[in-house]
Amino acid sequence: MTELPLVPLPPKPPRPASLLRSVLLKFYRIAVLVLIVFLIRDYYVRKRVQGDAPILLHEVQAILPAADALSVDHSERRGLFILDQGQQVIGYAVRTAPISDDIIGYCGPSDTLIVFDQATGKISGLSIRSSGDTTSHVNDVRNDRYYMNLWTQYSWDDLSKLDLQQGEIEGVSGATMTSMGIAHAIAHRIRYSQQQVQTAPPFQFRTSDAVLLLFGLGAALITFTRLKRVHRLRTLFKVSALIYLGFVSGDLLAESLFAGWARYAVPWRQLPGLVALAALAVLVPWTTRRNLYCQSICPHGTAQEFLGKLIPTKRKWKIRPDIKRALRWIPTLLLTLILCIIFLDIPIDLAELEAFDAFLLASAGIVSICIAVTGLLASLFIPQAYCHYGCPTGAIFEFVRSHGRADHFGKGDFVAGFLLLLAITLNQYAEIFKQYLFQ
Repeated sequence: MTELPLVPLPPKPPRPASLLRSVLLKFYRIAVLVLIVFLIRDYYVRKRVQGDAPILLHEVQAILPAADALSVDHSERRGLFILDQGQQVIGYAVRTAPISDDIIGYCGPSDTLIVFDQATGKISGLSIRSSGDTTSHVNDVRNDRYYMNLWTQYSWDDLSKLDLQQGEIEGVSGATMTSMGIAHAIAHRIRYSQQQVQTAPPFQFRTSDAVLLLFGLGAALITFTRLKRVHRLRTLFKVSALIYLGFVSGDLLAESLFAGWARYAVPWRQLPGLVALAALAVLVPWTTRRNLYCQSICPHGTAQEFLGKLIPTKRKWKIRPDIKRALRWIPTLLLTLILCIIFLDIPIDLAELEAFDAFLLASAGIVSICIAVTGLLASLFIPQAYCHYGCPTGAIFEFVRSHGRADHFGKGDFVAGFLLLLAITLNQYAEIFKQYLFQ
């Protein structure tokens, strides 16, 4: 009797529930990352806008009674949107300090609140919040209705073109220097923001950017094509990345880099190559399950891989499961510490918490060198020891990495939720925590 050939069964179609779970988890992870970055950015924008003496709602209500809330403007105007009870924008507020603090009236600067009406675009009113000038002169200016009402004819654009030399604003009799100091401070404050908006840095693409893009492209080819089977090519690529990124350019992805971008801005105009490499490091594992940067580009990962081959497998250390679980908490603890450092302005250099700064020997800190050396020595006996048990940057790339239909809500997702809650708390109450920590 002739046996029928075995025909492989077609793959089972993915269950809708597992597909939906996988998609939701992917977006949950990237959303957590984006929200934490936004909260850091929002906190530092508020610090730059509000300074040490934030504008309070009751100050604005004295000029615009319908004001119900204030919302920070993240643009270079560095002011506050004024919202009514329906959360509609009804005005805009800025203060002259600290941008105009160098402008002195009679004997000191004055911090002036300027409130614009959204409907007319013109100033609704001024308020002198504080002043280092003579009290009697400041009171004379406050009580001069003609001077204070004179400003209501000007819009934001009008103030940016205001020519005080032509006498468009007259000083208050008996307090001329104080009143003109306030006028110059207001004009300077508006012109400063206008110049910041208009003078965005030009787009620059240099040879170093092209090299970084080539490393990103090379890593993608080695990861997703048949080139990954050419072991000599993979080794040559990793050695090139180790030498160039580690010792020549120092363009390494690290928490200190990401924290700086979150605080201020992503420099895509000045450093397009590095920004593109960072985008690949996050988006490739998120979309394809492959941790491209850690596996193929990271110089410290490559150094550990090469050192690990020096010791035979039989002489490697076997870590007990409970110790291994404990060690895996180190990157999480470091990420928690990093968030606290960022929000609470703790005087610790973030570069000192990772090994990457050690590659630039001329400027590397002692702590960073110690971490790097310890990680490299450990990799002789524990494969990729630093990558698995010490790297907070790698932990982020691994967190966003998709695992396909088999993905499920795990410990890492709970930890990410905790870090998000920590960021929300610090975003709102960092100043209060600082008072207790540094009083």
